[in-house]
Amino acid sequence: MTVVTLRPRSLRWLFAGALLVALVVGGTVLAKYRLIEPMAVAAACERHEGPWAGCLLRQALVVLFVKNIAGMASTLFGVWSSITRTRGLALAAIAFGGMSMVLYRFDSAVIGVLLGLLVIAREAATGQQQAGTQGDRQAA
Repeated sequence: MTVVTLRPRSLRWLFAGALLVALVVGGTVLAKYRLIEPMAVAAACERHEGPWAGCLLRQALVVLFVKNIAGMASTLFGVWSSITRTRGLALAAIAFGGMSMVLYRFDSAVIGVLLGLLVIAREAATGQQQAGTQGDRQAA
């Protein structure tokens, strides 16, 4: 029976990527409930009385929602990461998909997130197998 042990560096990219995805989704949730949904903020931005940076960010997020840009980016990154097996593109697919889902656009975001998760799962499993075979070689 072979026990697979992970070296601390082997999956460090997974934790860093998960932190990045959490920051993007958390920032989107914060912007949604602080900038997009409050009617007072919307009215202030339409009258050009709100802070220009906040109104610009609000308008960008509204365009991401209306045009489904984040969901389509998630699908694009998910397909491209499946073709190239690139972790960075897979994490981008998950981040854009999470952003799109927070903004109520599930249709295309789910495809990108699932494809990104498949690439991440494959990379994590490959890292575990490599760590296990290197451990077996060192023990022998």
